[in-house]
Amino acid sequence: MNPAVTHVLWLGLTIALLLIGYQIVLRLINRLVQRVAAHHLDTARSRTLGSLLTSVVRWVLAFVVLVLVLGEVGVDVQAVVVSAGVLGLVIGLGAQALIRDLLTGIFLLFEGLVAVGDVIQVGAATGTVESIGLRVVKLRLQDGSLRIVPNGALAEFTNFSVGWGRAIVEVAVPRDVDVDRALAVLRRVGEEWARETGAALDAPAVEGIMRFSGGDAVLRLAVRVDAARRLDAENDLRRRIKTAFDREHLSAVGV
Repeated sequence: MNPAVTHVLWLGLTIALLLIGYQIVLRLINRLVQRVAAHHLDTARSRTLGSLLTSVVRWVLAFVVLVLVLGEVGVDVQAVVVSAGVLGLVIGLGAQALIRDLLTGIFLLFEGLVAVGDVIQVGAATGTVESIGLRVVKLRLQDGSLRIVPNGALAEFTNFSVGWGRAIVEVAVPRDVDVDRALAVLRRVGEEWARETGAALDAPAVEGIMRFSGGDAVLRLAVRVDAARRLDAENDLRRRIKTAFDREHLSAVGV
């Protein structure tokens, strides 16, 4: 048989075996993630661990395939790796940024700053974390688009899913409305919501007139809730406030 054909067949067989091994490793990672979630009851952390391990395996596989292909086409891989000129070129093309992304990804995982399923804001973009890799975080935005954020860009971000959050609803009422009556309605709505849902971490607070906007006085109702329930709490409170204000024949804007 032609030696070239033999090399191609051997290379194809090797890559096929590597891909099969890759699928087996992915299944093992999934089992590990399920086992960790079952024993530690931390689904977000286990999903994050699975995402990172999958990324590591993918990078290792890509490196092995690259070395095999280069070796089969006659490239001295060892000479390329140790070549000072090539190494300097790689660093010049962005290896420093790559190393920064890798280190940031590792610290994000082990410090528990972000997990798969968290809602975070990076710059002007806010979305749900779908996966965390060694180099990038995949962020699903509210409009459904997928934003790819290098880990190095996460030096400063906001996580809306950790600990507690404050559900805040502001209501603008005309200046001729009885403010004390409007505040009493807000207080009653907040207390009823807290009692019926059990989601409040402390008593709802009516903070009075926060500011004047045009001809309106802006009132505020705030309540501490689990971070993951903040948006749902605000939506529910707005609906209840609108119903209560209509029932009391109070004019309001912004609910």
